[in-house]
Amino acid sequence: MQEGGRIASEAVSVGIRTALNILEKWSCDSQQAKALLKLPESYNNLDLDKVNFSLEHVERVSYILNIHASLRMVFTNPENIYGFMKMVNHNFPFNGVTPIDFISNGETVNFQTVMEHIDKLIL
Repeated sequence: MQEGGRIASEAVSVGIRTALNILEKWSCDSQQAKALLKLPESYNNLDLDKVNFSLEHVERVSYILNIHASLRMVFTNPENIYGFMKMVNHNFPFNGVTPIDFISNGETVNFQTVMEHIDKLIL
């Protein structure tokens, strides 16, 4: 249910928790994970029920879940599934940075770019 541009939903809380688990497996620290999901600085895992989620939160969670799903389709070993986002990539659009650094600039469109790049790797 959406109220004034905010979303209060148990499903979003589950999505956030799942995204946080994925980000941890991608070797993101808690600060980086908070920044990627645009969570409040004071957030901790116990506060999910107190956060009013926006559409941007939902969008970011969706991208992380979809990127992870695509990585699972491209790769079969966990080292690549969970390591790809931290590997330096010299291909366009990364140009020598890791995919996680590419999405860390704060622009949601970069999540989409990463997802599209990975989707092109699916045979």
